[in-house]
Amino acid sequence: MVIPVNLIGTFRLGELLVLALYPFYMKQILKALRNREVLAIVGLGVLWFISQGLSDLYNSTTMKNSLRGMGSIFLTMTTFLFFCGLYSRNPSQHLGTLLGACAGGVLSAGLLYRFEGNNPGYAQNIWDFYVSGWAHPAFALFAFLFYRSHPWLVFPIGIAYGLVANMYGGRSDGLVVLISTLFLFYLWLQLTHSRGDLRYSMRSGLMLCALLLVPLFLLYVIYAQSGALGKAAKMQIDLAKNPYNPVEVLLLARNESVIALDAIYEKPILGHGSWANPGHLRRLYLLKMREIYGASAPKKLVQDILPVHSVLLGAWVFGGLAGFVFWVYVIFRTFYLSNQLLLTGSIGMTAIAVVYVPYFCWHVLFSPNAFARFSWPMSMAFMIFSVAFFHRSANDTKR
Repeated sequence: MVIPVNLIGTFRLGELLVLALYPFYMKQILKALRNREVLAIVGLGVLWFISQGLSDLYNSTTMKNSLRGMGSIFLTMTTFLFFCGLYSRNPSQHLGTLLGACAGGVLSAGLLYRFEGNNPGYAQNIWDFYVSGWAHPAFALFAFLFYRSHPWLVFPIGIAYGLVANMYGGRSDGLVVLISTLFLFYLWLQLTHSRGDLRYSMRSGLMLCALLLVPLFLLYVIYAQSGALGKAAKMQIDLAKNPYNPVEVLLLARNESVIALDAIYEKPILGHGSWANPGHLRRLYLLKMREIYGASAPKKLVQDILPVHSVLLGAWVFGGLAGFVFWVYVIFRTFYLSNQLLLTGSIGMTAIAVVYVPYFCWHVLFSPNAFARFSWPMSMAFMIFSVAFFHRSANDTKR
């Protein structure tokens, strides 16, 4: 649930709760900082924060916008540290966090419908605004509970989730769950035979998932052209010169990346500052949209920030190169930790990791900064301390 605060920006109820609980977990947080993974991420986060401050000074950013930008980084890192402290003893507490995320998503959807139910934009994207906030953590919980004992319940639920999400506007959410489900199915086939060669199995499984994306993409094009996936999907496919070119279709869906690259080219070291909204880049963006969409292109931008729909590129555009380096490092460590967890973790924890990784990959590349503040901290902390827990357990067993 979002609570507006006029001075800086917006907080979520969960963030306020984290800040209120901080004094009670300070000892665990300080202990968590001894973990090298945590220390490295926090160190790069500090560099990102400093770079954002220098960028704001260089670009003469207003005090309000500077507080919003630097405050967002500060909240991201403090929330990450809180969950590190929470999970340092027992990473399975992440299950309670997922349950809380489900409850918060349901509450947020109910309030949104109560106060904004007549908004046509919400009605056209039912899944994104009313469902995905609680459905994705619910699927992660479901996979944890049933993947070990009843895997055949997980596979049809995952496929149904992906199909229904696509029908009601949640194309990216449906795609990442379908990928997770395919990989869970492949891992289950391997686990029924042997776990000893799982490293090879994971690599071949990733290749298999990549190959299966080809027929899935072809099906997406066919159904989008028919209008079965909604007006937005049909318009994007119709505008594509070659609808069977996945790169072109992706750029039409996430056209903000074009203006992000222009912004980075202008100021590659320090970026444009917090909440940057330069007029010449806005005009350039609208011009490029007219070249793509013609008469249906937007006539103006209502956002008070340059529309960069990417955590990775947004960190570079607004905070400079240090922000980009931070997220590149996070991407690398996420894959490393997920690999370690798949090799050494329990079946249930493995299921959560498999559900999370495609979700992470999509959102860090193609979603706005809200993902970094509200979803990434708890999941990254879970990955770090799950791996640490199972490594510690393995070492204790050898003694």
